[in-house]
Amino acid sequence: MMKRTFSKNYGRVTEDLELGLEEHMILVHYKKGELEKSACILRNEKKHLNEYVEPFLEEYNVSEELKGDVAEFLKDAGNLNGKQWGEFTDFLMKALSLHMVFAVTLGVSIFAGYKAGAYLDGSLTVYPLFTLIGLAVGLAFGGYTVYAMAIKYFKPASSLLNREKVKKEKESQPSWPEIEVSLDEVRKAVRKFSDSLPKGVYRTILVKEDNRIDFTQLAHILGGVPSKNFYMSRETYDLFEEDEKHIPVQMDLVQKAVDQYVKDKRQYPMLQFDPSKRVNYYQLLQDHYLKVQPEIQFYITDVDGLVTHIRPAEKRA
Repeated sequence: MMKRTFSKNYGRVTEDLELGLEEHMILVHYKKGELEKSACILRNEKKHLNEYVEPFLEEYNVSEELKGDVAEFLKDAGNLNGKQWGEFTDFLMKALSLHMVFAVTLGVSIFAGYKAGAYLDGSLTVYPLFTLIGLAVGLAFGGYTVYAMAIKYFKPASSLLNREKVKKEKESQPSWPEIEVSLDEVRKAVRKFSDSLPKGVYRTILVKEDNRIDFTQLAHILGGVPSKNFYMSRETYDLFEEDEKHIPVQMDLVQKAVDQYVKDKRQYPMLQFDPSKRVNYYQLLQDHYLKVQPEIQFYITDVDGLVTHIRPAEKRA
């Protein structure tokens, strides 16, 4: 059976698809986040391999990048066996030739060391001292020679393969133009991206460590990569521009603290009759849900207890 695994990384989530090609069957195993599906597809018609697999890819919203890799693989799958056999035989012949050279080099070195040691033992009548020394020297010299030859022949080939792999990966990545977008356009793109994600995978895969949005995953929706950075809260999904990039970091800390406080105390950390529903930092600090007091005042909303930096009176309808 011919098998091939395809993989794409989206931040914290990896998308994997494994194909197994048999004469009358195609085995497919797909995993992304918590989604995991398998299928056994019968090849009972004279169709291209991609036509068998495509419905499965569409049903489970497999990414376009992975679809492209699968299609390229299946395109040449018919001739793959012959190609692989040819490559294998070429490799085998080269490997056998090199191994024969290594064996002869090592054998000659050991034999030469043995003969030299035996000659000295015969001349000085101290057998087997110099014979053993000659064997050791011959083995060491032969081993070093084989090692030097292996480094010379195999390392350049390995480096070349790595360079070719990196080059191919760079060429396979689309080059998106730099564009100007508004916060609202980014918000719509994020929602569209989120709607296409499988169950169990969340839009937080777009967020980098510093809360910047990874626009390489949104470029196909926006038609390019924005010229400026935008930021997202991992906890509330609120979006921010460059001049507000400090807000999502503190927002995430406060939201986590509020959630844990509610879980433990069964109430929100705010004063009972506060119309603004300000987050009471004193309560969170007193009970060690926060280590330091945030510089920004956050407020508790009516939407599942999410926090916001906007005062309720300032919110637009």
